[in-house]
Amino acid sequence: MAKEMNKLKEKVRNLPTTPGIYLMKDQHDQIIYVGKAKQLRQRVRSYFQKNSSHSNKVLRMIFNIHDLEIIEVDTELDALLLECQLIQQHHPMYNRQMNQFSKYNYVTVSKQGFSISSEPSDKSFGPFRLYKKLPVICEILSELYQMPWINYISRLKLENQFSLMSEISLEIRIQEIAAFFSGKEATYQLRMQQWLDQLLSETQFEQAQVVSQHDLQLQHFFKQVQDIQHFIEKKKKIFSLPLSEAPDRLKYYQLAYGQIVHTAVLNKTDTFTPIEFSARRTPLTSERLDPLLILIAYIKKTSEKE
Repeated sequence: MAKEMNKLKEKVRNLPTTPGIYLMKDQHDQIIYVGKAKQLRQRVRSYFQKNSSHSNKVLRMIFNIHDLEIIEVDTELDALLLECQLIQQHHPMYNRQMNQFSKYNYVTVSKQGFSISSEPSDKSFGPFRLYKKLPVICEILSELYQMPWINYISRLKLENQFSLMSEISLEIRIQEIAAFFSGKEATYQLRMQQWLDQLLSETQFEQAQVVSQHDLQLQHFFKQVQDIQHFIEKKKKIFSLPLSEAPDRLKYYQLAYGQIVHTAVLNKTDTFTPIEFSARRTPLTSERLDPLLILIAYIKKTSEKE
């Protein structure tokens, strides 16, 4: 065991300082962990140094590492996307995120109620990664719109708190809920404000505080849905990142409908020429969701630094 560990440490000492992916393997040559790094040598070396902050999970993984493999890439973004792809492909036991599509759920709304499922249908919305929050979001929307499937006593109480909702047809309520889950319209914000206004006018301050908290939960959820929808509707977006080992060179990315369709590494003085891309937007799937969120977050992070 000590001999194998020394061999691994020697391998780590010779790793490059470029961005990339590292794949930890067990004695059966199975990939047990996929990680990313802006600087491979520094990141991988941290596993084999004494560190009191290592969790028990990390310590168990280190004990089972018998070999490692690396893949060098051009940029940190490439590392993030490749890590996601390899986790989805190999399902390593020590990776939790981006590893279980069953936790990415879809929502369907009808006159009978909400339905949450890991499989899409013609009328469902999603996928949503915040699967633990979906039942809560559905419950808040049910109360806001005073849907017929909620408890009779609860609905009477809600009708007293927000009497305007009774004037809105069930069809319109379902349409507004659908607009919420599709990220197209924020009509729910108007309804929330109307509910709060009535509560405050009747000095129901404690209930108003509860509704305000519910409003924040809906806002957070809707913002992520809206960001995704806006991103996948763009026909063309181009941005560039410097290469860590060659800062005088840039890697250009051309995106269409939320996917990378073309890349090129050029000198800073060169001009990037985008390709013609006529493919239409395709339905969002669980497999595409994580890469999409990586792109959205990374582009947002880099634009804020500029």
